[in-house]
Parts: sequence; C-alpha cells; structure tokens
Amino acid sequence: MVISVRIQAACAASIVAVSAVVAIAQQTTTEESLARVRLVVTTRAGGVTVSARGATVASYIAAVNSGPASTTVSRTGRVLQVSRNVAGQSAEAQFDVVLADVTNAAIVWDVAADTATDTQLSVYALNDPARPTLVDRFTTSDRSAQFTTRASLVGAPALKMTHFGPRLVLAHYYPWYLPDTWRDPQLSDQPLRLYSTEAQSDITSEAVMARAAGIDAWVVSWQGFESGFNDRRMRVALDAAQAAGMRACAYTETYVANPTLDAAHPIDPRSLFNWLADLVDLYGSHPAYLRVGGRPVIFTYAATLLPAADWVEVMARLRSSGRNPLIIGDFSRSTLLEAFDGEYQYSNVFSSAGVLTDFVRGESLRVRTFDLLRPGDRRRVWVASVTPGFDDSHLVDRKTPRIVERRNAAVYDEQWSNAIETGADWIVVTSWNEWWENTEIEPGERYGRLYLDRTRHWSDVFKASSRTREPIRR
Repeated sequence: MVISVRIQAACAASIVAVSAVVAIAQQTTTEESLARVRLVVTTRAGGVTVSARGATVASYIAAVNSGPASTTVSRTGRVLQVSRNVAGQSAEAQFDVVLADVTNAAIVWDVAADTATDTQLSVYALNDPARPTLVDRFTTSDRSAQFTTRASLVGAPALKMTHFGPRLVLAHYYPWYLPDTWRDPQLSDQPLRLYSTEAQSDITSEAVMARAAGIDAWVVSWQGFESGFNDRRMRVALDAAQAAGMRACAYTETYVANPTLDAAHPIDPRSLFNWLADLVDLYGSHPAYLRVGGRPVIFTYAATLLPAADWVEVMARLRSSGRNPLIIGDFSRSTLLEAFDGEYQYSNVFSSAGVLTDFVRGESLRVRTFDLLRPGDRRRVWVASVTPGFDDSHLVDRKTPRIVERRNAAVYDEQWSNAIETGADWIVVTSWNEWWENTEIEPGERYGRLYLDRTRHWSDVFKASSRTREPIRR
C-alpha cells in the first residue's frame, strides 16, 4: 500500500478556545465591498511592485503591453509586479484587478522600483470592462512613492460576487481497508466497528453515519481503473451513498498517474487523461455520483505536480471528447486556476491561527472573484478544507514524523470557523477515514463519536448561513 504525505503547509498549529471560535462563527459574512480597476504601469526600472492599502487585491490578470522580450509580470498574490525589464528601456504592463474591502475612503498605491527612474501609474475604473475610464495618473522618479485615489472614483456601480449554488459538506473517503488491515501495528487507533471497504453492508452503514453527521458527499480516492480494486470499491461507495441518501465523487491520486502506478516515476498526462475519462464514463451517470449543473465533479490531488501546459492540454482533450466534468484542483496561489473549475487544499492543519485566517481569506477571495475579471467567464468553486489533527508518527516510512494534537476538537473547531468566516462555497473534511495519518472523524476507540457530533454542529452552522437552500443539482 502506498500512503502519501498530503500536508502542504509547515507551520505550528495555534489553537483558540472553542467558545471563542463558536462566537466568531456567528458573525460570519460573505459580502465584500468590491471594485474592478485597471492599473497600467509604465517604467524604465528593471522591476516595479505595486501594492494597495485601503483595499485588498482579491484577484487579477496581467499582461506585458510593450517592452523588452524579457519583461514579465506576476500572476498571483496581493502584490502586482513587473520584473526582468532592461533597466533604462521603457516597458508597459497592464493589471486588471478586482479589489475587495473597498471603503468610502482612499485607496493608497505603494509603488516601489529597483532604481530611481521614471515610473508612471495610470488608474482606470472598469465598471464597464469594454470602456475603461481613466480616473488617476501618477508619475515619480523616486525608488518609492505613495499615491492616493478616491475610492468613490472606482467603486460605482457596485460589483457583485456571484453565489455558487447550495453549500455542500464533503469528506475524503479511502477505500483501502480490508479485515486484515486493522491488525497493522502502524495503526494507532481503529474504528469502533471494524469494516471492509469491499463489503456493501459495511460501507452502507458507514454512509448512513456520514449522512447523519451532515456530510453531503464522499470524495473517494482513485488510483486508476488498472489498479483492479478501484472499480469494485468505487461502485461499493456509490451504492452505499445512494442507499444513505447522499452522493459520492472521485479524487485522483495524481502522484501515481502513470502506467506503473509508481510515485517514483513521472506523472504521465495520457494516464491522467484516461483516469478522468474513465471516471466520467464509468461512474458519472450513477444516480449517486455528485454532479453540479449536470457536470460530474472530480477532485485532483497535488495538481501542481503536472505543469500548467499539460493541464491545459488534458482539459482541452476532455472537452473535445464531449466530456465536461467539473474539476477542482489541489493547489494555491497558482496559475492553474485559469484551467480548473475550482480550488482546494488537501489540508492546512499545520497553519497557525493567524496564518490560516489570512491564507484562507486570500484564497477564498481570489477564487470567488476570478470570473469577474473577464466578461462571461465561469464562476470557480472555493472549497475550504477542515482537518481535526494529524499524526503520522506510527508510519515506518515517515523519517520526520509530524503531529498536530487535536486538543479535544479545538483544532477542528478553529478550522471550521475559518472556513465559514472566509466565505467557503463548499467544505471538505480531511478525512472521513484516513486512519494512517490520524485525520479520521468516523467513530473510533480513542475519540468515540466526538468528531461526528462536531461535524453535525458545524455543518448546520455552515448551511444555515447560506443564501440558497437548493437541493444538489443533478
């Protein structure tokens, strides 16, 4: 069995009191004050950065309009950057930006160049993207300068964020447990009721528990049809979900997407295409498969292991073949958002409280406003992850064990609060049953039913804050 390390952040967890977390959750809002602007930077410096105060850079797209061939622009983050210009030569870059947190006060632009030379910043309102309106223009020959634009010049008419359907709670589900598995000494805990992921009655009972805890769909680990057991166990999970009145969808273990299913070998785009095509063809029409707007949902773990150009090609092949899944990628601050239909991170459980809040809100704003940058673009889905803790110290192949203590559900509560407060469309629990890394929430000997109860509570809070109470669209 190949078990991968899925935690991508590396910060110590910082925990807040459960009572404080619950209080924060009651004050959640999904409305941000938005505006759309175009910033044109013209400079003779080798590099220039522009950041904003009095507003937050939520998302942007950028292009080099003119200048030396070496000139580049940033694509993600909250700082707009022009780089690799030939110092002394003129370059022009354009940034179309969605701003959040715009108030009636001023927006301050902090401009910093790597040399003291001519730099110009032009600010356009993009209330009508087809007709930019110049509202301010500033010039400086200093290495740093601050310029101020009245927010009223760019803030009307109000820009509205598109809401994305019903709020869903999902959970990562692993179909790799057989009766002998539970005797493995690397497991530090086990479920209250031992089960086999190939036994239909066992998994139907699991699905009933998950549904009662407020989980709408399982996200089932998939390593390709060729691996043999994936097809059987996916069908067991789908039939169990149907019996329990919930849904299931797949997520690809991208790191083994190659003909040998070996993580030591490079990812093969053709194998990944075949995986995605098989998922649509084999399971997409199952009554319990999660579909949104008629599109089968597929999560893709560790999407950044495959270059963006390969993803573009894989997506184009899927569309041209008549398949149109809704694909959500595991990445952050990535240009992959262009090609994907949504973003999530497998887990952020190693992030401290302050870092987690800032990171999750930044990613949430970027994903939920990205469609506003281009007329007619599709709304992306922001899926926040929540994890109760982590402990891989019992696994012999982990050279540097990592542990995040659960603190009697305080970690879990903190993660849920952040996910809700920062505007998640969906929330995915990591995990329902990943016992190897001790992220499971299903009932076990160590924690009993505590995490089922907390999931039920937070699922109710999350869905009660939704503006739409639609059923899952089929």
